[in-house]
Amino acid sequence: MEKGEASNVSYEEFEPFCKWKKLDDSDVHVLEVHLPEFKKEELRVRIKNNSILAISGEHLTANDGKKMQFNREIKLPKDIYPDQIRAKFGGSVLSITMPKKPSSAEIGKPKADAASEGNDTAPNDDGEPKNLISRLTSPLSRLKFSKKKATALAAAVLILAFGAYYLVKNRD
Repeated sequence: MEKGEASNVSYEEFEPFCKWKKLDDSDVHVLEVHLPEFKKEELRVRIKNNSILAISGEHLTANDGKKMQFNREIKLPKDIYPDQIRAKFGGSVLSITMPKKPSSAEIGKPKADAASEGNDTAPNDDGEPKNLISRLTSPLSRLKFSKKKATALAAAVLILAFGAYYLVKNRD
């Protein structure tokens, strides 16, 4: 095209088909954006202010000289790691993988893996052994104790329990 010559390209906006999926047995969400006839170079994925996923693309159609374009912005959930979002394009599908932060309920819940299933003394992610008590959840589990205070509290409970048992046993 010569300098100063008017462009005969017309633009046509379209809305691509999008599908949310959660991968089995993981905290990963995937957004699939179906973009037939698009090439990787014609797409742009970015994150604005760590809270908005911006997806855009522009494709010149071969038969009529029109440019197909789209611009989609999606507010990211607060439980997503924005710095770990990954995009992959293949087979006319743009797949955007978004790892989810564990919820407060999932943080205390042990992960089941085949190597330590049924083994209550296998080490957890922190390198400390798991036990039956770590699987219990109650309102008291939200309390934070140092190891020293927790040990003292456990010892006091045991002393009280044995004292109560002794009193009941010797009552007769």
